[in-house]
Amino acid sequence: MIFQLTPTGLTIQTYQEIYNELVAGYQAAYGSDINTAPDSPDGQRIGIEAKARLDIQSYALSLYNQLDPDFSTGEGLNKIIKLAGIQRGAPTRSQVDVSITTDRTIQLPIGYTIADDLGQLWETDSITTLLAGTTSTTLFAQNFGNISADAGTVTSPSTIIIGVVSVTNPLAAIAGRDEETDPALRIRRNASLVSPSTTTVGGLYTALGNLEGVTDLKVYENETDVLDVVLSMNAHSIWCVIEGGDIPDIISTIAKNRTAGVSVKGAVTGTFTEILTKPDLSTFSYLHNMKFDRPTYVPIYIALTVQPIGGATIDIVSIKNALAAKSYSISEIARASNLYAAVYGVANNFTATLMSISNDNITFVTDIIASGADEVFTISASNITITEIP
Repeated sequence: MIFQLTPTGLTIQTYQEIYNELVAGYQAAYGSDINTAPDSPDGQRIGIEAKARLDIQSYALSLYNQLDPDFSTGEGLNKIIKLAGIQRGAPTRSQVDVSITTDRTIQLPIGYTIADDLGQLWETDSITTLLAGTTSTTLFAQNFGNISADAGTVTSPSTIIIGVVSVTNPLAAIAGRDEETDPALRIRRNASLVSPSTTTVGGLYTALGNLEGVTDLKVYENETDVLDVVLSMNAHSIWCVIEGGDIPDIISTIAKNRTAGVSVKGAVTGTFTEILTKPDLSTFSYLHNMKFDRPTYVPIYIALTVQPIGGATIDIVSIKNALAAKSYSISEIARASNLYAAVYGVANNFTATLMSISNDNITFVTDIIASGADEVFTISASNITITEIP
């Protein structure tokens, strides 16, 4: 093989091919009896030159691959995805949707802060206008990373504003994340290529998936003239189940991308105000009342048996932690057999059998558990029972 750029791509040589090529060149120049043994002066020089050539060719191949978003990495990937109109997801803060009840119209400033039961602070990142009554909005943890808050714990305003009657969070906080990895960014980049003109659902999914903070989503559509009994969706309606993302951003995106006249389903509500201009250049407001849902997190319970091989000591804690690291997406089924990979990823000094799973800690099965359309399975180490037998 030779180092060349062809219509099918760039090819480079192996170290041995380069080394052999240099040996042949030295022998042609100085005679076939030249000493090219690795420990000879000429052999050492050939080795140095071969390594230098391999480094140059490898750099060229790396630079060539950076031109393809499916193979580029790091800063090269950051540059090329700009052509798709997206950028790498930065580290995010945990966020929590809160319901704020007021007795008058008020305006929350940027940095309006509420403390949870653990003293962790959650704040607004934009100026928010609240009408009298109860309004849902999104707060963000002051610090980046995985900061948790259970439902009903974000209730103590640290910033006092007259008119705020009560605050609570109906759902648990959505954890923050680290910077988006190269593999995850490639997947999202490919998904972003779905054109809004392909289908309404495809375009809406793409638009929602590109919102900052959105980590997972499902978009369901009932295009029939009758009620979808399984999903409890009205005729000609859509249902968005979205993990992460700011409520106002999600509401406006749904309003801008749904088909006119199509109803929406969800417990999280909001209004997108569209300013339209009349022919006489005066303006008027058109209100779009939108809905969507956050996913419901359903714990999975796991039971299995392990038997040591040759009297080995089994690290039960590490096995539980490996299983707890397994993550699921919205409406993804759980397969008991797939969990063996995480178990054996810890060590190979034991045999694992009788893997079973449950979503109620009562009925355990050895095959699969189906999740609801808006459900996400989670695994906690405390919900794992491992029985060790001799």
